Amino acid sequence: MIDTAPLLSDLNNRVSSGSSFRPSEVDLSKPFIQTEQSEEEDHAEALVNEEWQRKIETLTPRFPTDQNVVAIDSTELVLGYIPGGFVAALRASLVTKTPKDNTHHLERHGPFLIAISGENKDELFQTMHRRVYGIAASSPAPTLEKTLDRVRNLFERYLQLEVARKSHESLILLDGSLIGGTVDSPGFFVRKIIDTAAENTNSIAALSKSTELTLEQSRRNILSLLEGIPGPCCIGDIRNQIRHGSDRYLGQVYVTRLTTTGEPFRIDLPENTAKPHDEILNSLAGLAGNYGYPEELKLAHMTCVFSAIEVLELQAAAIALHGLVMKEEADIRPKIFPL
Repeated sequence: MIDTAPLLSDLNNRVSSGSSFRPSEVDLSKPFIQTEQSEEEDHAEALVNEEWQRKIETLTPRFPTDQNVVAIDSTELVLGYIPGGFVAALRASLVTKTPKDNTHHLERHGPFLIAISGENKDELFQTMHRRVYGIAASSPAPTLEKTLDRVRNLFERYLQLEVARKSHESLILLDGSLIGGTVDSPGFFVRKIIDTAAENTNSIAALSKSTELTLEQSRRNILSLLEGIPGPCCIGDIRNQIRHGSDRYLGQVYVTRLTTTGEPFRIDLPENTAKPHDEILNSLAGLAGNYGYPEELKLAHMTCVFSAIEVLELQAAAIALHGLVMKEEADIRPKIFPL
C-alpha cells in the first residue's frame, strides 16, 4: 500500500464556514460522469519527418505470465462552486495483475476533497510542487481549472514514482506519455521515475490515446500511419524523426495497434527497460481487450472515475465538511433586460 499521507495535509485545505455553495449539475440518467484530463503537451512545433523509410513490424500477442502488471490512472471533478473558486474531488487507482493467481487487485486512493480559489491556488500549487518535485515551481499557478489539473498530475506523478520504487520485475503502465521539460512534468522527475523503475528491473510503457505529433508535409496526425494496415503492428522509432525538441521525448515513440480491429495508440518506451521493446509491445498486445486497449489501464480508469450517485454523496460531504450553505445562482438577466 502506497502511503499518500504526506500529500493529504497539502490537499486538506478549508473553506470559511457559511460560504455559499452551488453544486455542479449531475445527470442521474447516466451512471458515470465523464471527465477528460489534459495530457502532456507535445512540442509547439511537433512536426515529424514524413520521408523516412518506415518499417512496419508485426506484433505477436503474448500474455505476460512471468511478471506483475501495474496500471495507474487518476481523475478529478469539480463538485460545485464557492465564492471565488470551487470544491473538487480527486481520486487515483492502481490495478495490479499478478501472474501467480492471474487476478486483478485494486488499490484506490481517495476521493479527496480539495477547495481551490483565487486566494489559495498559488500556495496550493507551490506546496504540492515542492512536496512532489522537491523544488519550487518556476511559474505561478494558472487558471483555477488548470490548477486542479496540475494538482491531479502532481498526485499521479507521486504515485508513479512510488510504484517504480515498490515494484520489482513488473510491467508498469502509465496513461499519457514520457514527455519531460514541461511545467506539469519536469524532465528530471520523469527521468527519476524511469531510472527508478529500471533499477528495480521494471519496464515502463506509457500509452496515449491522442498526440499532437504531426506529419510534416501532410499535416496528419502520426496515428494515421497505421491506416489501412491490418493486424497487430507498430511503427517506430518516431522520436528520431521529430524535427524540433526531440530531447523532450524521454522514450522511444511508437505508433501501435495492439489488436486486429483496435484503435491506434502512441506508446512511449524508455531506452532502459528490463525487457526488449518488441517483447513489451507483444505483452501489451496480449493484455489488450476491446478496442485494443490494455485491460489493466481500462480497469484503472473505470475504478477512479466518479459515478453520478458518488458525486451527490461527495457534494453532501463537501457541504458538511466545510459548513457550506446551498445557494441557487441568481439569474442576472432580469436585472439587465427587465422587459
